[in-house]
Amino acid sequence: MINPRKELENISPYETDFYKKDWRLKLDANENIYGAYESVISVIKNIPSENISLYPTYGNFIERFSKKYNIDEENILPTNGCDEALSVIVNVYLDKEDEILSYKPTFSMPSLYARTIGAKTRFINYSDKFIFNKNDFEQNIKEQTKIIYISTPNNPTGEVVKASILELLIQKYQNILFVIDCTYVNFSYSVTYEDYLDLTKKYENVVVVKSFSKDYALAGLRFGVAVAKNDIIQNLKKVISPYSVNALALYCAQIVMNDDKKMEEIKEQNEKAREFLFNELTRIGYKPYKSEANFILCDFNSHSDFYHEKLKKNGVIVRKYSKDSILSTYLRITVPKLGGVKYIIELLNKKDLLLFSVDGTIINIENSTIPAIAKTFEYFAKKEISKTEVIEAKNYSGINSNWDCVQFLLKAHGIEVSLFDIIEVFQDIYFNFKDKTKDYLIDNDALLIPLEIFDELSQKYDFAVFTNRFKDEVKYSFEKLGIDKYFYYYLTSDDLPKNMLKPNPKGVSEILSHCPNKSIKFFGASVDDIIAGNKANVDTIGVLNPMCEPNAMINNFRHLGAKHIVLKVENIKDTILELEKKYE
Repeated sequence: MINPRKELENISPYETDFYKKDWRLKLDANENIYGAYESVISVIKNIPSENISLYPTYGNFIERFSKKYNIDEENILPTNGCDEALSVIVNVYLDKEDEILSYKPTFSMPSLYARTIGAKTRFINYSDKFIFNKNDFEQNIKEQTKIIYISTPNNPTGEVVKASILELLIQKYQNILFVIDCTYVNFSYSVTYEDYLDLTKKYENVVVVKSFSKDYALAGLRFGVAVAKNDIIQNLKKVISPYSVNALALYCAQIVMNDDKKMEEIKEQNEKAREFLFNELTRIGYKPYKSEANFILCDFNSHSDFYHEKLKKNGVIVRKYSKDSILSTYLRITVPKLGGVKYIIELLNKKDLLLFSVDGTIINIENSTIPAIAKTFEYFAKKEISKTEVIEAKNYSGINSNWDCVQFLLKAHGIEVSLFDIIEVFQDIYFNFKDKTKDYLIDNDALLIPLEIFDELSQKYDFAVFTNRFKDEVKYSFEKLGIDKYFYYYLTSDDLPKNMLKPNPKGVSEILSHCPNKSIKFFGASVDDIIAGNKANVDTIGVLNPMCEPNAMINNFRHLGAKHIVLKVENIKDTILELEKKYE
């Protein structure tokens, strides 16, 4: 194997969608939700064939850009998106001992490009969220600082840095190259593109880059432009690929750049929808940040995972950040049209939450888990065991997994087997997520609650799961049975240490902190479910497992303080309506 440069060892590839997905609202990449300009579609239909068969020429675009913004032609460089401009700048002006300085969070690609060549990246945290502070930068500039990257409006925070503020830094630190990214500037109400382009006319240490993906809706064609003094442009040309911008992109960029009427229409609609979205997010109790771009960053606190899943399962994809990010509780939402904003807010409004255990409540395990436990027992004991004995053991308090149940039964028969050995045998019978070449007993899981009941209840309630199953197992069954789309939060045995599983109330408390709700009802089919729910002070409803002796379970549930008992889980809708009337 031929190894790449060491600098690439700890860098993950930038992942993009492999296929186009049919989202109701695609709001994760800040693309132009209004679609391609009509003027562009018209031009594409009539593009001369020689513009496709011959290499592109840049003159017409550069001439038009020069006239529109009063920039000398020699100071303009078309690029394959803004990404290429940033990559080339980093490659031209950074050595390994140099660093690029920026605030955090911001657009990630300049930092990534710097790391690929072994240069350093350093970030400044905001003193006040999210307000640019010139003094913070001055205090952090070091001898090795070679590039300062400023995105304005900043992605993902949405705030602008006025050109007059930047100019103070540019004047003072003339040995540093200031890279100003104006990709979202045409959505701003307080600054203009020209404000920043003017800096390139006055200073030798400024390059302004801009993508045409967002405002001009050319994301699929990949077009950008860099503007700087000619010395910088000539150096960038030494590194940039020849003909990196395709002819179609150049042709369309000329058109959209001068379609000021369309841009103003988009800007006006974006402002109205952005303000409405900001106000609604505030109303429902979260923390959006003022933005001058076509997106809003909002802190959903511990509810971010739930909302991201709920939006996604209802056809809306937004930008979510990793758990180790300073934005781990934030979602960035590209501003849709007003109708889209209303749809999002409808999904974000808090509902009553129905929390379910799985075995005996949602899923009938009579032909899946129960025989898997029995077969594992029989493998070690070399004798059969009755279904009744397995079911009784499964319902004992404190047996936190199917493996524990097998070990409990073996010990009851005087047989000692390590949990490790039990796991290996049980999973080979029940379910091995890594090996899909054979059939498993998990495939015999069956629904206890009809699909139409889920569909009807989901109009009024949100659903979550609390189970001692493993996440891979429960997700597999739910997806196969067609109900995963209804559940926005899963808390499974993967998420808690063993001593925190049922009957410990920790799991219910975790769900309460991560799932927004107006009220919560917990439906469980085991004594541990009832104990955990009551200890967490939530309304806990016992569901009669169809495999258990009903009178004994009813007595157990009543003794443990269940608020209500569902005799047949398929009638759960009637039970919920009855409880609602009771609490009115």
